[in-house]
Amino acid sequence: MKGLKKNVSLVLVAAAMLLTGCGGQGQNTSEVQKVIDQAEKMDEEQLYKKAAAEIGDNKFIVIANSSRMKDAFPAWCKYVNEKYGGHLKTDGTNFQTTQPKNNQIFTQIKGDVTGTNHSISMTLIQDGSQIASKMTKTGYLLNYIPKEWKTSGADEAKDGHPLALQSLSKVFAYNSNNADGTPDSYIYDNVFDYAINDEGKDVHTQFMAPASEPVGANMFYMLTKPEYSAIVKDAYDHATDAQKAKIDKTIADSNAGIADEIKDLGKTSDPNLPYALAWEYLFLKNYQAEVDDGPIAGNITKKNAAGQSALLVYSKFRSTKETDDTSNKQIRVSAYLDGYHGFGGYMYKHYLQVLSTSPYPWTSCAFIHFMTNHAEGFKPWGKDMGGYSANPKVQAQFDHSTDGDKEGVPIKNDKGYAWWTANEQGKGRLIIEDGEYCSSVASSMGEWMKYLR
Repeated sequence: MKGLKKNVSLVLVAAAMLLTGCGGQGQNTSEVQKVIDQAEKMDEEQLYKKAAAEIGDNKFIVIANSSRMKDAFPAWCKYVNEKYGGHLKTDGTNFQTTQPKNNQIFTQIKGDVTGTNHSISMTLIQDGSQIASKMTKTGYLLNYIPKEWKTSGADEAKDGHPLALQSLSKVFAYNSNNADGTPDSYIYDNVFDYAINDEGKDVHTQFMAPASEPVGANMFYMLTKPEYSAIVKDAYDHATDAQKAKIDKTIADSNAGIADEIKDLGKTSDPNLPYALAWEYLFLKNYQAEVDDGPIAGNITKKNAAGQSALLVYSKFRSTKETDDTSNKQIRVSAYLDGYHGFGGYMYKHYLQVLSTSPYPWTSCAFIHFMTNHAEGFKPWGKDMGGYSANPKVQAQFDHSTDGDKEGVPIKNDKGYAWWTANEQGKGRLIIEDGEYCSSVASSMGEWMKYLR
């Protein structure tokens, strides 16, 4: 019996070590989830005071797909001090953020959660497909939805699971001028223009390859949904005869693998899917791969970049300096053209999540609350066009519809979230990321895409 008791004790000790992260500095998952459950019922004042008492002068560490977190945290500290009598540092010295490249954010989160010492509290992360398959289903990340956010008019079904800080638009754009400066010599008024031109020849649209930014693959996954494949079919119906001939040939070509991919997806009942996959085939075969959207914006805004096209983050045009050699004035956003057919680009999201072993879960929840419910918290992202808070009350305080008028640059007049997401002719018709759906088709689509490129 003594031996049995000793073995039972060892098992209990081992179990306790697992629950507490093997003696690490962080909380265990059940403790963090309890904090989240309580935080979701709290009003702002109660939550912020809890967080201020927890973090004090300790260092708060996050991992993010955006460097702008460094501006949001000091703003939260200042807000707490001014409104609730806190004594938090407002110079950012007790805040640390890292911005991993090449998909390493998932590896680093897993390493922190499963390691013996837990230093990362929360994350701002993108790519709903990988979040679903690698982070939430494994329990590495936990979701917190602020009480006030739920009553803000936000769409919880679309943006609450996981909680979205913002939606970002990547748009089709091109340099419209001829080499001699003749304005609007080029017109891209059909999404197929970004894969093939009027004569049926290939076009090399600049695009940040999924190998550099995996979230880009989600656009191709989402195009297999009937609501989006129908948009591509409409573009086909309005394509030139030469373009239609190449599209038809691509669909019929067994080497393209379109028919086989449709069977693998189990979507043989969608009559429009062949056209969506044909667009993907033609685009993937011919795009010009770049490692970042910044250089893409720099490339196509050059005055000698006549006719060059791109699919890039809309906000990147904010950084263009008007010079003798570079200008936004000859750039056209296709979706803004009268008579454009097809989708105007795609929309992905930045999600806010708490690590299941967060050392400071109260602070994580409070900081998420601030970024999603206060204009000052969202300002680092909302100050530019092309990014939209999931909280409509917050987004209402960031209107960029006349930004271009001030500079004489029409493409900076952002038509806003509702326009970009409307799935109707004459509106943006962005392909909107749905992480769960992307995850469900990623295996089949991912293999086909690797075969193409």
